[in-house]
Amino acid sequence: MYKQPDSGKEDNFFGDRSVVLSKKQIAAVKNNPIINDLYISDIGFYPHAKNHIRSRKKGIQEHILIYCIDGSGSIEMMHEEFQLKPNSFFIIEAGEAHKYQSSDSSPWSIYWLHFGGKRSHQFKAFFNRVLHIKQSSRSRIDDRLQLFNEILTALESGFSIENINYANMCLNSLSASFFYIETFRMVKGYHNPNKVDQSIVFMQKHINKFLTIKDLADNAQLSESHFSKIFRNKTGSSPLDYFINLKMQEAVRLLINQSLKIKEVAFQLGYKDPYYFTRIFTKHMGYSPGTFLKTNNPQF
Repeated sequence: MYKQPDSGKEDNFFGDRSVVLSKKQIAAVKNNPIINDLYISDIGFYPHAKNHIRSRKKGIQEHILIYCIDGSGSIEMMHEEFQLKPNSFFIIEAGEAHKYQSSDSSPWSIYWLHFGGKRSHQFKAFFNRVLHIKQSSRSRIDDRLQLFNEILTALESGFSIENINYANMCLNSLSASFFYIETFRMVKGYHNPNKVDQSIVFMQKHINKFLTIKDLADNAQLSESHFSKIFRNKTGSSPLDYFINLKMQEAVRLLINQSLKIKEVAFQLGYKDPYYFTRIFTKHMGYSPGTFLKTNNPQF
């Protein structure tokens, strides 16, 4: 919930935009099951915010996201000072004492929001530290700013239930643009391949082969142990399990779209033994290929 700062200058920056929900509106949001697990209480844009300063001895009830797009500023909390520069962001955890201020020599331009809800705490790994967003022609920075502006426009248009629901549902996309940056870029066709991404592409191109961990590690030019470690850290799965899951996804596509027999699908995916393929499919999908066909193909 919005709380007046313990100290700080009144906000008045040319071109600024801000929306603050009332206590009554926040209470309604918290009782709304559509949006109450991740919601906005305050949001705004302060351009060239000279003399912008906030100091709160007890913090506030929501987390505070500050996204710097120009200039610079500092954030003090937990006996540390953090510098915020263009294309970087910082999330102050709810309840944490803090002070932040714009640089005197190069005042920051920031988008900011206060957000809460039980799901907001799942992103704690991103709290209380500076995170940088690498700028390039593929960064999708404009798309992220568009999401901010869309939320602002929805709330500036009035506090109807539809507007509040829409703005808060957009928060899911906005938060994803910060917390899953590589995926945010990749879904737009902008891809910054690393060893794991390159390996996944290699798997997709050789979906009809039987690949070993050595094949995959050699392709990535890494040792088997190091490759397995970085792959699991990024995907949450071992390389071979990931490859098998890709094969099973392709098996589903082939079974549905091409009306192939089970043994023909098995051969196309590199399984010489259809019975072994059936066991693998059943293990990973939770049902046999035959059961899948009966359930999903009315012409079977």
